[in-house]
Amino acid sequence: MIGCDLDAPSELLRDALRIGGALTRHDHQVNYLVGDPIALVDQAGSSITSGLHQAPTMRAAPHLVMKRPPIGGYADRLAVLGFDDKQTLMTLASVWNAELTNIQPDAIIGIGTPVLWLVGRAHAPTFAVGNGCMLAPPLGNSFPRLTPNSTPLADDNAMLANANAVLSRMGQPSLATLGELSSDCQPMLYGLSALDPYLQLRSGRTTGLLGTAPNPSPLPERERLAAFLDVNCPNIEMLILALAGFGRDIPLDICITGATAGMRRFLQQQPHVTLWPNYASLIEQAQRASVLLHHGVQDVTEQCLVLGRPQLIIPWTAEQEMLNYMVSWMGITWSKPPTISIEEMAATLQDLLRDTALLVSAQHHARELAGTDIGDALPAMIERIESVPEFA
Repeated sequence: MIGCDLDAPSELLRDALRIGGALTRHDHQVNYLVGDPIALVDQAGSSITSGLHQAPTMRAAPHLVMKRPPIGGYADRLAVLGFDDKQTLMTLASVWNAELTNIQPDAIIGIGTPVLWLVGRAHAPTFAVGNGCMLAPPLGNSFPRLTPNSTPLADDNAMLANANAVLSRMGQPSLATLGELSSDCQPMLYGLSALDPYLQLRSGRTTGLLGTAPNPSPLPERERLAAFLDVNCPNIEMLILALAGFGRDIPLDICITGATAGMRRFLQQQPHVTLWPNYASLIEQAQRASVLLHHGVQDVTEQCLVLGRPQLIIPWTAEQEMLNYMVSWMGITWSKPPTISIEEMAATLQDLLRDTALLVSAQHHARELAGTDIGDALPAMIERIESVPEFA
């Protein structure tokens, strides 16, 4: 069984599908227990024939003038996911337990899902899986903070007490530290080390890329754009109009997660635009593009790096801003805010396609990456999952 929380970034849903697809090819039955089943099907691009279940979710945050401070570390993410309130955590854990009892999995793969890590071990061998941002290393009694001098959203000791209250009700041993949430499971880290904000604090190394490997490819002879967008991004309509109206002699491949029927109809009417049903299918064709546009999502960034393609990043969440910052030193990206005007976007794309230094830097990093021992993490991950006694 593979689990994801409601607020999981879209790349984690695609990672869940990659792992689930690999397990299915090994003749295993895969159940998905996710906070947003519709989003998972949207990322898959088609219906999911295996078991699809609704995971418990937090209630929507109220729209207040005084907002919560931004997340400054993984402990803050725990607070946002319910660890800061005993009753909320008890309720979430109870629903997770009921779903797991119903599914009766032989193994549990929790992708960035700390409540599932907390309760899963009482049901089956549990793997804490995540990329650099979503699988933080333990540090002291908790997790390291990403932002210096930032204010924690909740007290670590109070969240630990709430977690232990859940375990006590389940008749399970208590945790000594919050960090044991993931370390007491079987952690599996994947992704490029260059995109890991906790790299210097890790004792282990990444298992590699997920479903791909370094594969530098020459630039296409004809200019072509590929865009990976999200309908929830502010100003998304203007971005779509800017891309659709730019250079009608330059083909555009585009995928918009959660696109409305009106957006799809408009793009399908543009002769130079190819609308793709999901990110995964377009990522597989990314080598056709001269430049890739996206919001700062990890799997698209990694594909750009392994192929050697320049990127235009339009971030709109804190995680995307962080990834944009981490790759800025490589000299392979430009960045613009989502509030960019149609005219400025057109000028940016024109200048970006002419920036030969960006192209050379992207190809250089791809060749450097190909010279390392970073490979596809999926085979080793599947082998490790299949090694649990329940699969024997």
